[in-house]
This record gives sequence, structure tokens and C-alpha cells, in this order.
Amino acid sequence: MFIYGVSVYGVVDRSSGEFMMQRTVVTVSAVFCCGVMLLCGLSASQGSVEPSVVPLGGGNFLYVGGSGPGNYTRIQDAVDNASDGDTVFVYDDSAPYYENIAIHTSICLLGENRETTSIEGGHYAVTIYADGVTVSGFRISDVGDFWNCYGVEVMSDSDTVSNNTIVNNMRMVGVSLEASSFTIVSGNIIENNRYHGIRLHYGSHNTVVNNTVVNDRGYGVYLWGSTDNIVVQNTIEQSYWTGLIVGDNCSNNTFYHNTLVGNAGNAYDINPGNVWDSGSGGNYWSDYNGSDLDHDGIGDTPYAVPGNVSVDRYPLMEPYGLIEQPPLLVTIKGGIGITASVENLGNWDAIRVDWLWTLLGGYFVAPSVRYQSGTIPLVAPGQEVVVVKTHHLFGIGLTNIVVNVGKATAFQRGYLLGVFYLPLPSS
Repeated sequence: MFIYGVSVYGVVDRSSGEFMMQRTVVTVSAVFCCGVMLLCGLSASQGSVEPSVVPLGGGNFLYVGGSGPGNYTRIQDAVDNASDGDTVFVYDDSAPYYENIAIHTSICLLGENRETTSIEGGHYAVTIYADGVTVSGFRISDVGDFWNCYGVEVMSDSDTVSNNTIVNNMRMVGVSLEASSFTIVSGNIIENNRYHGIRLHYGSHNTVVNNTVVNDRGYGVYLWGSTDNIVVQNTIEQSYWTGLIVGDNCSNNTFYHNTLVGNAGNAYDINPGNVWDSGSGGNYWSDYNGSDLDHDGIGDTPYAVPGNVSVDRYPLMEPYGLIEQPPLLVTIKGGIGITASVENLGNWDAIRVDWLWTLLGGYFVAPSVRYQSGTIPLVAPGQEVVVVKTHHLFGIGLTNIVVNVGKATAFQRGYLLGVFYLPLPSS
């Protein structure tokens, strides 16, 4: 049996609390550009990114706005000339780009620096029509008008919108998922916009994780007609309307470790069947008035979510993430089934470590659920713990695996062939 894997060593900057990439170890296979950018938090306070990674399936790099030969002037021209598996890398030299970009091919669209590679003007910045697209590393500002305007609109499945800065826009939704499923929205800063921050509209099995949504003039995160989604570790503050609202026909959604502070209303849910904690930890609510007599960081009484249907059984007494965790190493291995594990590389215990496992793409007979989540009570220094192992795996097709453990993340792309998972080899 052949074993393939990717390991990611993530640490937390003790001064800022920011997750930073320290090392990526790839065994046999190489992770293509979208995975690397997702793991590294593309250009998030790290400056420029050198496009030195081989893209998926031997695809090509197309460059926009640089000074080298063959560089495109417009992003849309490069996108239109790209093929499935290609990467369009946009330099900030020629920013701002005054374009409305439509993506109809499965590509990675990557900006050099999320603070300086800017897209401005128009009614929307990026619309995704193809499955398997990644958009990461852009600043989107001065976009929108009055109605049906978006920073990034996703109208397909299995996409990734990560590590973008969407700020100071007119009436528009920062990131909108329209009938999209198995899409990840992660690490975005959505601030000071004149409508909703993130909207899930008739979507399912999406993951909204580690976004900062502040001072938007609508809802912070808004679900409507959406089921089986996970919304975790987001900061939602100062929304003009409700911070996290769950509208009609929304069930089996999970919300935990979100920080909700100073919104007109922190949350609202009128639907039975949604879960507002992980089973050991819930969300931080600025209007929670309960006590913590045993000093375990969890409120002694539940928080009743407005709407009189849902309850957070384990409200947090402090915003999630204030407890410093040691550096963690996340490993994904293939072969017969898929195994993900985490190792504590620090010299102190990792306590209440949350994990989230997501499968994207492919066609599965088993497992029937594409994501799982939970909490590891403790990982001692030097200890390695199996987060999840697929004992029953059967399917076919190109499959992405994303594993979040605490603040560390691992990403693997490969082929599922029956009961075997084979990470994609380098070109």
C-alpha cells in the first residue's frame, strides 16, 4: 500500500495571534497552487507572493499587470484565455483594475497582495460560474450601486473564496453564494460596506470559517433557504441589522466559536434543527449576562438565541481564540481510506482543540456526510492524535480535502478511485 500525504506546520504569532505558515512538507505529491495559497493565507500581512508553485494537472501560469513578456493588461483577458487547471496571477503593479470579472473555467485567480492588488468600480468585482474555482488575495473596494451587486458572487459548486479584503463598498454583498454547495469562504475581511457581509442563498454543505465581518450596513452573515452549512470561528461586529441571521427554510446548520459583538441584534433564528455549539463550546455573545462560577470559560447557563427556537448550550465567556494554543502539525494521508492527524509541536498542552474536516468534489457512495467536526479535549506536548479516519470510503473523482485543527489548516487534492485516495502527484 502506498501512502501519500501533506503536512502543514502552523504557528500562532504570540503578539498578534495571527496564524502563520512555517513549513509545508509534501510526501510524494505536491499540492497545487490553490491549496498552497489557501494554507498560507495568501498575502495576509505577509507581503507579495512569488508564483513559484506548479499548478494542477500541468496547467499554465498566466500573468496580469507585470512587466514580463506576455503579461496581460486586463484580468478578464487572461481569464478568458485560461484553461481548466491554469492559474491567473495578478500583480499589483497596474492596480487598481477597473473590471467586472466573469469566470467560466476552473482556474485559480490569485492576487499578489490582498491590500494592494485592488479591483474597483462597477456593480460587481468577480462572478464565478465554473466549479472548482479559487479567488484569493484581492482588495475589492468602491464596488456596487443599488441592487444585486456583489464583491464576489459564486453561482457554482466546490469553489474557494479566501483571504480577500472587501472594504469601503457601496450597496453590495461582500461574498454571495447563490445556490452554491461545497464552497469554502475563509479568511476574508469584509468591513464598512453598505449591505450584507456574507450571504448564503439556497446553498448547502458550505463552510464559512475565520472571516472578519465588521461595520456593514446590513446583516453580517445571512442564510436563506440553506441547509447543512457550517459557520465557525467568524468575528461579526457592529452590523447595522442582525449579526448572524438564519432566515426561512434553513435547517441542520451549525454555528460555533463565532464572536458576535455590538450588532443591532447579535443573532436571530426561527428554524428548528440548527445547532449553535460544538457539543463543548458555543459562541461568544456580547449580550450574554450569565456567570462562570467554575471558571472553565463556558457560561453556566445557556444562551437563548433570539427567535425562541435555538439555544447555545455552551456560551463562551471570552471571544474564541484568546486562549493561546501551541503550534500544531496537521497531516493528511491517503491510501486505503483517508486519515488526518494532529501533533502538538509545542511544550504545553493544547486544550479544547476544534477540528473541521471537509470533502469537496468527487462522487461519493460513502461517507454520506461530506464534513465532520468535533473537539479534542487535550493534546499533550509531542502527542499525535488521529482527528478522523474514513473506515468506509467509496467513490470516484477529483476530491479536495480540507482539515482545520485549531488555527492550523491542511489542504490536499487528489483522486478517489474506489476505496483508494491518491493525492495528486506533481507535474
